[in-house]
Amino acid sequence: MKKNNRTFFPNVDYRIYICFGGLLLVSFLLLLYQFTRHVDCDDARFFVHADEYIINSVVEFQDNTEGAKSWEWDFGDSTAVDKRQVTFHKYSKPGNYLVRLKINNNCVHEKMLTITSISQETGYLPVILSPNVVAVGESIRFGAEKDGGESWEWSFGETSNTDALGKNPSYTFKSVGEKKITLIVNGDIEHTAVKTIYVAPKTIKAKQKIDIRSYEFEKSAVAFSLPRGAAQKDPLVDMLQYIPVSPRSKSEKDSIISEKKAPEISNEQLQLLLNQVSAQLKTKDDFKDYLCGNFEIPVIINDKKLLPFDQFCQNITGKKIKISALRFTKNSKNCIQNITIQYKVKKLMVWVKE
Repeated sequence: MKKNNRTFFPNVDYRIYICFGGLLLVSFLLLLYQFTRHVDCDDARFFVHADEYIINSVVEFQDNTEGAKSWEWDFGDSTAVDKRQVTFHKYSKPGNYLVRLKINNNCVHEKMLTITSISQETGYLPVILSPNVVAVGESIRFGAEKDGGESWEWSFGETSNTDALGKNPSYTFKSVGEKKITLIVNGDIEHTAVKTIYVAPKTIKAKQKIDIRSYEFEKSAVAFSLPRGAAQKDPLVDMLQYIPVSPRSKSEKDSIISEKKAPEISNEQLQLLLNQVSAQLKTKDDFKDYLCGNFEIPVIINDKKLLPFDQFCQNITGKKIKISALRFTKNSKNCIQNITIQYKVKKLMVWVKE
């Protein structure tokens, strides 16, 4: 029996089949190459970070886009293109710079940077205008300077609440000692102005003015001297020997032991200790004297979270934190009662609030 060899196209040369097969293979390889280098251009994740965007300050550039294989950073200041995933750059002149990032030689993303010649923090904090020393019971008028200021919140250090609103309030201090004045403008807690003044005791003024015409000058010693004569024995000497002497009574302590108070700690010292807790150099036990042993005092974090102090210390241990605002109140024994803190944590080279 004769074998029947059948083909789809018996009159087509086999080399055409080879040609088509080669083209399919090349197309598949190109498709695979494009797939492995594919990047969702709408989901690119690159970061630009600097503590201050000023001249000669280091700016960090980093890209974490999924599937990225190559990078081309154009910093917008005519310097050479950088092809690293994470790189650093300094700008020598102030101005606006358009930064372009090309990912996998395909996606292009742009970000505008503004570089200034002076620190953005310079002159940014409000300025409190007041005398350095005032008297208790005296009405003191305060002033402030801040460009663009619309709302003003004053605390004069005698309570933990806001004591006054307005740009030029007046306040009468009720107790003596150092008072920490704080001012928040436009609700910007991260840039709170602080000034410490001293409240002195009230001075007592003379009720009547002294008239020099009524002053009687001191007389000479001769006017008070006794006339000269023979020495006589004082009869009081003989009388004293007949007066009975009462037994000596036991002395009683008239001094009262002063109430023990917690040691003083400033806002800056407390902030330094908390930074040392985050660096694992201190623990909550180092705050025992300032808290009078109460590690359950409330800590208000970023106006959102409330934690006891010991748990707050556990949360920040081992993390890199940057505190922007810190407040605390004390009781009559000088013990810290509560803490309000604003801070950020560094994650993936970016400062974020917890």
